[in-house]
Amino acid sequence: MTANLRSSFFIFGMLSWHTGVTMATCAENSPLVNMSFQLDWRFNAQFAGIFMADASGNMTKAGVNLEIRPWEDGINAIDEVAEGRADFACAEQNLIIAAQAAGSPVKAVATMFQFSPYGLMAPPDGAVELTSLEALEGFPVGVHVDGIKVMELVKGVNGLADINVTEIHYADKWDRVVSGEMAAVQCYVIDEPIGVHSNYGVQPMVLRLSDHGLLSTAQTIVVSEETLESRGDLVTKVLGAIFQGWIVALADKPTAAAIIVNDYVPDDSVYKDIAYQTETLELLEPYVLVEGRPIGVIDPEVWANAAELMLEFGIVNSLPDDLSSTLAIEYYNGPLVFEDCNDQSTAGGFRVVVPSNAFVVAIFLLFQFLC
Repeated sequence: MTANLRSSFFIFGMLSWHTGVTMATCAENSPLVNMSFQLDWRFNAQFAGIFMADASGNMTKAGVNLEIRPWEDGINAIDEVAEGRADFACAEQNLIIAAQAAGSPVKAVATMFQFSPYGLMAPPDGAVELTSLEALEGFPVGVHVDGIKVMELVKGVNGLADINVTEIHYADKWDRVVSGEMAAVQCYVIDEPIGVHSNYGVQPMVLRLSDHGLLSTAQTIVVSEETLESRGDLVTKVLGAIFQGWIVALADKPTAAAIIVNDYVPDDSVYKDIAYQTETLELLEPYVLVEGRPIGVIDPEVWANAAELMLEFGIVNSLPDDLSSTLAIEYYNGPLVFEDCNDQSTAGGFRVVVPSNAFVVAIFLLFQFLC
């Protein structure tokens, strides 16, 4: 066994320990059920768990043929689910809450990112050393239209009124911060700093707004009430396969990035770059794997607190009457590995085996000994 493979096995073992992977039998040799997942952006590594669930065959073993749909102009991912055109979708928490408050019949069932990757970035030799929000007091900060209210929230919860927030366009924002017109600009932490480094040869300083009061989840998965009622068992299997896909992706990021780029990303996409997508996986890992939180699980208390802050600072105009009714987290039971239906020792019944921590360690030590 090579050193790299031993390393990947070790990481997989530790991730399994951290996330509580469950082994389950596959769907008995029955026809696959067609289901669909509407993404809220174009194909890239920020949806790695979904792609790896598909590429590994785990989704098929769960009995589902999942069509993964990229976002396109004019598509509202939540509406696709609410109106029956898709079975699953993902979106930011504020968009989900707003849709539910307006009567959309969808529930949030799990989340790929425990926090939103909203952030700020600045040149390392710029007007401020971007190590804290306080460093920005008295300086102009450029954000997109969707970042105005987010910055009001972050300023409000931190008691910082003197950060001068200005709406700017996306296209030339880095030029404006380099020129000194802005001290920092909005960014999507898991993606845009990579582009700056690639295009300008500069590694920007980055401030994660999730470290400064922005509690919102992101890439949160929604399902319609009708689908939960009629195919709730399949929802549980799909979610289990997706979050097992995340474990696989984060255990071996270069391999996952290569699969995503080669098998899913279109040839004309800016994301058709394995090194770029590998780095994206590095940057997003802290949003997927958070200390003290099981992978994929929405914390109802954090969800409610985030929603109340969104209302207070005008990110949403109203809330559903009962915030607990916006969630259906009981349909997600953790990552699932589905066994091969051709394995006659397991076919014909449902068996769940939760490997203990000691088992994971024992297997790892055995591989170390053999190699």
